[in-house]
Amino acid sequence: MRLSGEQQAVVAAAREGGVREVRVVFLDYNGLPRARSVMIDRLPQAFERGINFSSPTVDFNSRDLFPPAAAFDLASPDFWAIPDPATYRPAPGETGVGQLLADLAGAGGAPWEGCPRTALRRAAERAAGRGIAFNAGFEPEGYLFRDTGDGVELVGAPRFATADGLEVAPAFMRDLLTYLATAGVPVEQWSEEYGPGQVEVNLRYTAPPAAADGLVIYRLAFRSLARRHGLLGSFMPKPFEDQAGSGLHVHLSASPPDEPETNLFDDPGDELGLSTLGRQALAGLLAHGAALTALGASTVNSYRRFLPGSWAPTHIMYAYASRAAFVRIPERETARRLELRIGDGACNPYLYLTGILAAMVDGIERGLDPGPPLPGDVGTTAGAGAAPAVPPTLDRALEALEADQVMSDALGSVIFEEYIRVKRSEWEAYRKHVPEWDREWYLRRY
Repeated sequence: MRLSGEQQAVVAAAREGGVREVRVVFLDYNGLPRARSVMIDRLPQAFERGINFSSPTVDFNSRDLFPPAAAFDLASPDFWAIPDPATYRPAPGETGVGQLLADLAGAGGAPWEGCPRTALRRAAERAAGRGIAFNAGFEPEGYLFRDTGDGVELVGAPRFATADGLEVAPAFMRDLLTYLATAGVPVEQWSEEYGPGQVEVNLRYTAPPAAADGLVIYRLAFRSLARRHGLLGSFMPKPFEDQAGSGLHVHLSASPPDEPETNLFDDPGDELGLSTLGRQALAGLLAHGAALTALGASTVNSYRRFLPGSWAPTHIMYAYASRAAFVRIPERETARRLELRIGDGACNPYLYLTGILAAMVDGIERGLDPGPPLPGDVGTTAGAGAAPAVPPTLDRALEALEADQVMSDALGSVIFEEYIRVKRSEWEAYRKHVPEWDREWYLRRY
C-alpha cells in the first residue's frame, strides 16, 4: 500500500493519539455534511482508495428526498470520498475520534466533476493563472438555543456587542474557541449579535479553498459542541419572525500569488481606496449578484432576511460603509477589501466561493465598471434608487442562476444542473405546503 509521507504521518499520529475511528466528511449540494466513520486500521485504505458513497448522496434535498429527474438514482455508480490529510483534526467534543475533509473521485480515482471542493480549487487556479490570488474571510452568524423537545427557547436577551453578551454560554464558547485554536482555524474576534444567544465570529482570511474548509470545521464544531452543552446550535437564516436573522458575510481581497503582502485591491489615491482591479472585481459581483444569491442564500427561509432596515441587503448595489449594502466597502482606515453580505450559513461554501471567484474574474476580464456608490440609507427602497432588487424568493434566484453562463462554466454541468434540481425540489415542496398561517387568515373568512 503506497501512502504519501503526509498520509503516513496522519495515520501514525492518529494511532499514537489513541484514535479509534476517523470521520470522513464532505458537503452535499445543500451544504449539509455527509460522513462515514472508518476504524483506525482501515484509515490507510481510505487514503489510498477512498470511501464509497452512493451517487444520490449529493443529490438529496435537505429532507433526504430525491428531486424529480435527478441525474443520480439507485442504479448510478458510486463515487469515492478521498480524505485530504492536510485537513486532519480531532473531531469536536469527542475522545478517540478524528476528522478529515474529503475530495470526491470517480471509481478510477480521477477527480469527480460533481465535487464542490474540486470546483472551488479549479476557480482559484483559474484566477492564479491571471496573476491573482484571492483571499476570503468568513464572518458567520449563528444562534444558540435550548432544545425543549417540543421546540426551542431563546438563550438570554437581545443585546448587541455588549460586555454581558460575551458571557453567553461561557463554557460552550470557551470550548469552541479552544477547539478552533487547536484545529488551526484562527478566530480574529467574536461577539454576541443582536439576537438573544446569537454569536458572530470573524474567521481570519486565507486562500478560498482553505477558507471554505475552515468554515466547515467551524460549523461542525459549533453544532457538535453546542449539543454537548445541552444546547442547539443553528445557522438557520431566519429562525423567528421577530428576531434578527443570521448571515454569512464574506470579506474578499487579492494579492499576486508570490506577494501575499501586496493588496491588489488597494489604491491610496482613489476616493474609496479601490484600485481598478478592485473596482472591476466589485462590478463582477454586482453583475452576477442575482445568481450569487441563489448560491449564498440557498434555502426558502433565506429570503425572509432581506427586509428594509434589517442590516441585510434588499438591492444589488454597493455603498461605502453601509451594512445594508449588497457589497460593502469598509471604512478607509481598514485594509481594502470587499464585503459581500448576501449569503448565510446554510449554504455550501465551496459552491458559493466558486461563484464569487468566477464573478470577480469575469468582471476583471471584461473590465466592468461598478459606477458610483449609492449614498445615504441604502437599506430602504428609496435609498437603493434604481438598483435591481435582490430576488424575493429562492425560485426567482434559481431562475437567475440558471440563466448565468459564467456560473455554469465555473461550477461545471454536473454541479450546476443538479444544484438547481435539488433546490427547486425544496421550493416546490414549500410552494405546495399549506401552513397554519393560511388557515388562521382564510378558513373562517371565506
